[in-house]
Amino acid sequence: MQEKIDKLKEKSILGVEDKANLSVCPGTSGTIITKDKKVYGYSLYSFMTPFLEKNNIPLENIYLIKELTSDEYDEILKFVQEEIINKEYECIPTRDGYSAVFGKLESRIFYYPNCYDINTKESLYDKTRKLIEEVK
Repeated sequence: MQEKIDKLKEKSILGVEDKANLSVCPGTSGTIITKDKKVYGYSLYSFMTPFLEKNNIPLENIYLIKELTSDEYDEILKFVQEEIINKEYECIPTRDGYSAVFGKLESRIFYYPNCYDINTKESLYDKTRKLIEEVK
């Protein structure tokens, strides 16, 4: 399953990922937007917990959320250019998990775990997650 997620990440223009080690559901989950205008969701949990079992949630899952319109895709590209590529971020190390923003625009690969805008102090993950939720 990890190989499939890695292939989607290689084709991504933008994605968000959460990893939690000390939570009710330890594992990784995220959303990936690919160059072919598709939005995917995924989750990889470390082991079956009572919460996962009770809610019939599989340990590993990749699913297509939607295909973006040209306008939605252009909005994502504009966001990556203006809010990620052309800004500076500071990252804060954490021990038990992280929230990351990643992707590739042209030849520029980016990966920002637990980062915030050094000028506004706004979380890059929160800003990116909000945009993704708007287009989903």
